[in-house]
Amino acid sequence: MKASVLALAWLLLSSWATAPEPPQGTQARLVIYRLREFNGNTYDIRINDQKAGSLPTKRYLQLDVPAGPVKIESVKDYFSDNQTVRLEARPGRTYYVKAVEEMDFLTRALLLAPVREELGQREVQGLKPAAKTRTN
Repeated sequence: MKASVLALAWLLLSSWATAPEPPQGTQARLVIYRLREFNGNTYDIRINDQKAGSLPTKRYLQLDVPAGPVKIESVKDYFSDNQTVRLEARPGRTYYVKAVEEMDFLTRALLLAPVREELGQREVQGLKPAAKTRTN
């Protein structure tokens, strides 16, 4: 009984301590993440045609972006297909984009898909931040 109460208290406190602050002013928050994948490659992530960082497996990129149209693109090399997703970011909102690598015989691609905020928050738990290139 005591162990379950302590575990519940720890879970509540750890989620409270790691809850992200909402973005400020005219900014929106963008969280792009990858779960564990077998033998996953690292991809560059571009936001509005500017490199934002690199995304390996079991990592996430968290960026504040200006409100308005946002173009998110995954880029690797000659043997990969660039993938793009677009969204209309509203000030003060947080958007989660899940990335999954798809491979076939000759090519590979990092597929990007927006997910519900509740799912994104749950799946990002336990992932480590990836290195950012820009600081917007």
